[in-house]
Amino acid sequence: MTSKPTTQRGPIRQSRSEVRLDPDEHNQLAEPSAAQCQHVRSVATSRIHARTGNVGPVSLGEVRETLALLMDL
Repeated sequence: MTSKPTTQRGPIRQSRSEVRLDPDEHNQLAEPSAAQCQHVRSVATSRIHARTGNVGPVSLGEVRETLALLMDL
């Protein structure tokens, strides 16, 4: 599994490598977060205990676009 960390602590930076995720009725986030696309890493599925939210197709598209730019794809 490939994971992109999210942050909920402190102010969300205005960084081109992070995608802001605002809570709404669909994503189940408790507070504004950011997908930290600069910190992509592999994680064993056994370390994933629970899903904390679902970003939806629009935010996922923004994350994919940001990853493509960072990886020069």
